Amino acid sequence: MAHRVICLAGALFIITAAPALAMPPVGAALAAAAGGWAAGLTATAIMGQAAMAFVLSGVQMALAKKPKAKTRDEITLNKIQPVTAGLILYGERTLGGTIVARSTTEAGGKPHRRYHSVMPLACHEIDGAVEIWLGETKVWTEAQYRQDAARGTGDPYHWGQIDSDFRGRIRLKVHTGAEDQAAEPRYVAAASEWTADHRGRGVAYVYFEADYDRDLFPTGAPQIRVRARGKRVYDPRDGQTRYSTNPALCLRDYALTPELFGGIGWREEDLDDAALLALANLAEEPVPLATGGTEDRYAFNGVLDTEAAPRENLDNLSTAWGGWWACERGRLTVGGGAWEEPELTITEDMLVAGIRVIARRPFEEQFNVVKAQFADATAEHVVTDLPVLASETYRAADHGERLVRDLGELPGETGHARGQRLMKLALLKGRRQRQVILPCSLAAWGVRLGDTVRVTLPRRGWQAKTFEVTGRAVTVGPGGVQVRLTCIETGPAIFDWRTSEETPKPAGGIPTLPSPTAKPQVSAPTMTEELYETRGGGGVKTRVRLAATTDNPFIDAWQFSWRPISAAEATVRGLTDTPEDLIDDMAPGTYVFGARGRNTRGMWSDWVYAGAAAVQGENAPPVAITNLAGQSAGGAVAMLRWDRHPSLDVRQGGWIEFRHAGVLTGATWRSSVVIGKAVSGGVTEATLPLKTGTYLARPHDAKGNPGPVSAVALRAASLVPMAEVARLDEAPGFAGTKAGCSAAGGVLSTDEGATYALYVFTGVMDLGVAGPVRLVSDVEILIEERRDLMFGPGTAAFWTPPDGLFWQGNTDAYGDLDTQVRVYDPATATWGPWQSFDAAEFDGRFFQVRAALSVESEAYALRVTRLSVAAFRAT
Repeated sequence: MAHRVICLAGALFIITAAPALAMPPVGAALAAAAGGWAAGLTATAIMGQAAMAFVLSGVQMALAKKPKAKTRDEITLNKIQPVTAGLILYGERTLGGTIVARSTTEAGGKPHRRYHSVMPLACHEIDGAVEIWLGETKVWTEAQYRQDAARGTGDPYHWGQIDSDFRGRIRLKVHTGAEDQAAEPRYVAAASEWTADHRGRGVAYVYFEADYDRDLFPTGAPQIRVRARGKRVYDPRDGQTRYSTNPALCLRDYALTPELFGGIGWREEDLDDAALLALANLAEEPVPLATGGTEDRYAFNGVLDTEAAPRENLDNLSTAWGGWWACERGRLTVGGGAWEEPELTITEDMLVAGIRVIARRPFEEQFNVVKAQFADATAEHVVTDLPVLASETYRAADHGERLVRDLGELPGETGHARGQRLMKLALLKGRRQRQVILPCSLAAWGVRLGDTVRVTLPRRGWQAKTFEVTGRAVTVGPGGVQVRLTCIETGPAIFDWRTSEETPKPAGGIPTLPSPTAKPQVSAPTMTEELYETRGGGGVKTRVRLAATTDNPFIDAWQFSWRPISAAEATVRGLTDTPEDLIDDMAPGTYVFGARGRNTRGMWSDWVYAGAAAVQGENAPPVAITNLAGQSAGGAVAMLRWDRHPSLDVRQGGWIEFRHAGVLTGATWRSSVVIGKAVSGGVTEATLPLKTGTYLARPHDAKGNPGPVSAVALRAASLVPMAEVARLDEAPGFAGTKAGCSAAGGVLSTDEGATYALYVFTGVMDLGVAGPVRLVSDVEILIEERRDLMFGPGTAAFWTPPDGLFWQGNTDAYGDLDTQVRVYDPATATWGPWQSFDAAEFDGRFFQVRAALSVESEAYALRVTRLSVAAFRAT
């Protein structure tokens, strides 16, 4: 047992202060030793064990149990401890690691202002670093480093840094673990505990240095991750040692690596090189991709833990080709990655006893759905779900029950398409049902584990049926030597793959969450305003609501600011736990609003400011009234209803004004006349004279600011039959008496300089007999700017009334035409007072009508194109 403990403890990185006599001058440096097999677990022992039963590994092993592999978090998160187990990196992965040494030294004349750390990546020399991340911010790339090194200017510890908040404010250096590498000079010069003996030969590590900066590092030292290319491996096919992701070459390298450096420590004669090189050739076969191009059939991009048992590491390696490894006849061999044509046919005359057939696997071992994950190389090796592989055919064979086998993360798999091929291989291999045990004579002596054989047994109807040998045992008994083969059915279809079977990645790539260690990003705030009434009766005031957004779920505090555009300093608001803030009693004006957010680690975003925004307050025009509807009542009244207006300054001190146009469509405020009286802004209905046409409603706030116009069309309807008995039509001649107005071209217009005018109808309406009558006016007007502003003073416009103006003027121009009537009283032989009307009932015989025209200023003209009054009596 003592030997077991020593070997397992050997796979540790050690910080030591004095040279070790039993080791090279790594001694006092960052050193790596590697533990190998547990005591007694030698090649011979494994051979003896494997001779009795096939060692089912790789994806096949995953069907029985998941390989114990380092998770992404275990290999990317930083820990702090002086002693740690080493990792062997094959291929390319993103690694974190254990901080084995850290110090604070003087900077700027102040103690403990500069931070230093050393983080090992692998217990061997690596091919190089690709990029470095601090938290979720990429700060360094190999491509940039090469450009900076070629120029040879600036601080070498800044070479390779790319644009980010950290650029030029940190120092980084990657030591690849070369056998002749020297100790990190900046650390040696700054910290007494790190000396020239701390060379770390054969250990790849990254050195990090930064000065104290509360804004840059609000929670202390950041998480460091390095995307690196791993160990260079020897290829017997050409005698070269190079970086490779070929899983067969990686397995060969691991097996031959001495125990002292984390491997198994076997010799070349302990390996079945023919099988390994055959697998190496197979792994490099190009496989077409659905998106175009090709990729290697098999690859391994992952880490092996020197603390784990070699069996576990070999299992992890063999998942890369979905096959197996075994120790057969004293040598490590591999297989299961492709179909192999059988070289031997077993017949009845080779059997020395009865065979045993197992027709179907136990139900608990069945599955028809496969799930798995892979470390996506295009998304910083984030572990991501592969598309679920389900077979309805197999599900039907399982009586419709959905049986799921979750393979978990495929160790070393970083390819989306390759991962799907491994899932299919696992499903098809797992569905192999028939197994057979064949007691054979010495004629089967040459059969090896993993071989494919044909079996011809006419009594069972088997003719050259193919099986894979999964177990081999040799026994000696009274009947002689027996080679007992355990086999499972197989066929070439298991390894088939077509690009049509590949499920593409989701559009937009793999979704990832922002990191809590990265500086958060927030949007500029949006501003909306609303009015409110103070409790103390102080009147109506303005409240501003600020709101910001972010896609960072780790933000837990917000802060907003505001300043008038003319002010130099902003007013910073208190913290809120939601991305909103309310500012009461804001005076009208133009402001700049800002926002920032803080994540759970205390890191603030930058202040983000919106463009200048105007707070109008009570000066803001009200919104339109909504859901305006109307109906006639009693044949003489139009009932209008609408929703309660949302603006406080309309409901308090405001009003709603109504106008009417004689058309059912196309009516505008400028082509209509006032009808009825305005109502308070707080009410939701009004009673107006009934006339066919369009009713228009417009809100005004307490300061008189008008809002948009809403309209509803009505047709006058009456339950009492009525007939027209008289009519006065003034257009187009307009021959009546005029004061402040004139007629030309069939249009009656207010005179220039006049804001009020009267037009008296040409004649008196005589109904023949006195009695009740309903008078209804019919008016069409247009309020226009008097001058066409497209032309300067002294230029001639190219229009004359009644042609429309080229310049249509202000839609808010105000004017009106008020129709008025008076009734002759025969008892006194006098005319009564003038009364305004739109549609109203009177009693009499003789009626005189006039129109009062008004505009709000001399800049406007009111033009009348239709003006008539009709009289109706019941029939």
